[in-house]
Formats: sequence, C-alpha cells, structure tokens
Amino acid sequence: MFRTKSASMLLVLAGTLCFANAAKADTNIAVLNVARIFEDYAMTRDLESMFDQARRDAADEADRRRNSMDQMRRALAAFDPNSADYERRDDELTKAEVEFQIWSKTTEKKLKGDHLRWMQKIYHNTQDVIAAIAKERNIDLVLTYDELADDAPDSVALRQQILLQKVIYHSDRADITNEVLNRLNDAYKTQGGLRGMQPTSGGGPARAPATQTEGSDRP
Repeated sequence: MFRTKSASMLLVLAGTLCFANAAKADTNIAVLNVARIFEDYAMTRDLESMFDQARRDAADEADRRRNSMDQMRRALAAFDPNSADYERRDDELTKAEVEFQIWSKTTEKKLKGDHLRWMQKIYHNTQDVIAAIAKERNIDLVLTYDELADDAPDSVALRQQILLQKVIYHSDRADITNEVLNRLNDAYKTQGGLRGMQPTSGGGPARAPATQTEGSDRP
C-alpha cells in the first residue's frame, strides 16, 4: 500500500512538473517602458506643445478681459452713482464680469476635455501597435517596467520606487519599447504629423478622432 501511494504521488508530481514546463514553454512574455514611449512619441510632444500654446493664448485673453473690466471700473468711479450714465455703465460692467466667468469656465472645460481625448487617442494608438507586434511574435503577455530615478531625495522615496517596480529583470530581447516607438512615429509621420493636429477655427488643437486602428481588438 505504501508503494502504491508513493507511486501515485510520483505520478502527480511528474504531471505537475510537466504542466509547469509546458506552461513555461507556451508563454511568451515581452516588456516595454510606457513612460519612455509617451515621452518620445512625436504625437505626444506635438500635443503638449500645442496645448501649452492654447493655454498661453487663453491666459492672454483672460488678462485682456480683466484689464478691460478694470478700465470700466475706473471710468465708472468718475460718474455720479445717481446718474443715468452710472447705471448704464454699471450694467455694462456687470455684463462683462458675467461673460468673463462663463468664458473662463467654458475655455477651461474645453481645454481639459480636448486634452483628455487626445491622451486617450495616444494610449489607444500605443495599445494597437503593441497588439500588432504581439500577434506577429506570438506574444501572450506584455508587461511594463520602470527605471529607478537617480534623484530620490531619501531612502523612503527610493524604497517606494522599488516597491512600485513591476518587473525586476528582463533581457534586452524581451524589450519591445524601441519597436513600438518606431512604429508609432512612422505611422504619425505617414498620417501627416503635426498637420493633423492643427488648431480648429475655434482655437486650440483639433478634436481627437474617435476612430480606432484597423484590426484592433479594442472594444
């Protein structure tokens, strides 16, 4: 009976090892540096440059409107509060202040919304390229890795960075960062690059397209 149990355990152990080896052989894993992709993707750089300009333009317009309202306040102070001119100018100032508040909130909402949609577009482009490479190479899983910063202010910050690491080691052969970047930048250049993101007549970058890359598995 002891021999029977031992044989059964050996069979189970052998089966487990065979399954583990098969799983190891059948699982193809790649890694990439998402932070570097977002930083070196030409579309990201152009996008941030355009939105920085849009924010500066909005700040200049806000200053212009504030200066105009300040002038209206100074002019109003020269009139008798009981006069018809004072009442008319006071109404004009109130209208300008209300319009400024509406404009400020609308402009901020539009810039944030457009920036969000463009960032989603960039991420979806990256997803599509990664998926295409994975299919070509029969890759089952793609993991992201980060590089430890050299400027950690203290051991606590460094420890936090270490704990947030997703991949401790990978071979250069498993890293597809450069290939993903090359494909993204080539596609961006082919599609017109910066010209495809030029400001609309209403100001600010053009609205991000809602289409997805052909052949993508994304919902």
